[in-house]
Amino acid sequence: MAVPDPTKPPRAPSRPVLVAEELLLYDKDGQSLLDDHALRILIALHQEILTAQDIASRYKVPIAACYRRIRRLLSLGLVSEAGFVTEGRRRPARLYRSEVERFQVTYGSGQMSLRLILRNGVETSTVVRIPPEPGPSPT
Repeated sequence: MAVPDPTKPPRAPSRPVLVAEELLLYDKDGQSLLDDHALRILIALHQEILTAQDIASRYKVPIAACYRRIRRLLSLGLVSEAGFVTEGRRRPARLYRSEVERFQVTYGSGQMSLRLILRNGVETSTVVRIPPEPGPSPT
């Protein structure tokens, strides 16, 4: 059995590498990682710590979509668990909070850019160029 070295400080749990381009592009199911539901969830959790049920009812996000987006946002490190609420419930419900300090998405001239700053100071940005649709070839 390995014994921790008391001279080394404990390591914080590793966070996923934040790749901004992955947020603007589409996942394998053809959905944008920052779609309308995900943005509503990020906005809701930026304002206060909430359960998935609270987000679904207050921000008009279907509950199944809410849980899917929360799992995705958790895996990207944009949302974290903030404990449980038990009062008035049969079972404890997880609370979530946003880890995003600010983000900015802009579009113009055939490109979309994202700048994202987390509460822990991590910053990332990217530009995604959208290729023009092929038109009729000149004759």
